[in-house]
Amino acid sequence: LRRIGQRPISVDVNTDLEDGLAAAARHLTPDWPVVQAHFDHLPLPDASADVAIFNASFHYSTDPVATLREARRVLRPDGLVVVIDSPIYRREHDGELMVRERWSSFVMEYGLRAERHPSIGFLTPDRLDRWGEALGIEWRTATPWYGWRWALRPAKARMRRRRRPSRFRVV
Repeated sequence: LRRIGQRPISVDVNTDLEDGLAAAARHLTPDWPVVQAHFDHLPLPDASADVAIFNASFHYSTDPVATLREARRVLRPDGLVVVIDSPIYRREHDGELMVRERWSSFVMEYGLRAERHPSIGFLTPDRLDRWGEALGIEWRTATPWYGWRWALRPAKARMRRRRRPSRFRVV
């Protein structure tokens, strides 16, 4: 984005060194702002952005309508919301199974049972349709090609009698 003359900023509530703002700041130039903030309370003026990109993050929203409403507030009238690298399932059931698996894995790995993070955890076409309808957002999707191994994941899951895997589309 910077190479084509844009002025991006990185916004995250998380500041840790692994995958939060501190990690981002290590890879960015000093004139690239990093701002700690919540999805639903962006520290930007109305109509001040061309694009709001949720990179591997939208599924952490606790209230997707509020998050999208806030993104629309900071976007110019012809602005875009882009959601990338969030798990998308065709069926709610498969997404719910994934969330339970992750939670069980967390408990096994860390040996404690903290209160579950209240995020939505995953997307479905039905959820996107509902949110888009509520806010007047017209979604378009593109499916990147990740190679044959990735493309064969659904068949492998079926053969192993496991839940259907997520897809990662550009929305």
